Amino acid sequence: MSGNSIIKPKRPVGAGWIRMQDPPAAVTLGYAGESWYHHDSRIFVITEVEVANDGDGVNKGPEYHISISRTGANGYPSRCTTADALWTVQQFGLDGAEEDNHVPNGVVRNFWRPVAENLVGIECKCKADEPAIVEDKGDFVWRGVTHRGA
Repeated sequence: MSGNSIIKPKRPVGAGWIRMQDPPAAVTLGYAGESWYHHDSRIFVITEVEVANDGDGVNKGPEYHISISRTGANGYPSRCTTADALWTVQQFGLDGAEEDNHVPNGVVRNFWRPVAENLVGIECKCKADEPAIVEDKGDFVWRGVTHRGA
């Protein structure tokens, strides 16, 4: 595991999870991270603790972050359903986590939850300011960046 934070990434609490090789620092932006795979559901998770700077002036401090994907029939990552994602959030003990995706056509679903309990539930302001792009018949939402200025 990279990094020296005393706050460790969340680990799954349910059965069937296999610890994989830690993700490279380029994937976790240098934060400590772990990779987990659940064979029966084909769910792959990268879990880490980050301090995100959303540029909205709200400082939530360190946040648990899990990125969730599914291994497709071809062996490549694919997007999981909302039901799969919510099951995974529960498996990692992240009740109250907020889904916030910013990658066009991305296959990963990203969930964030502040470490500080009193900050859980404060949504990223991007949800009000950035357009929501809906895919998979409403099952997946990501936010595009609104370009302002002259």
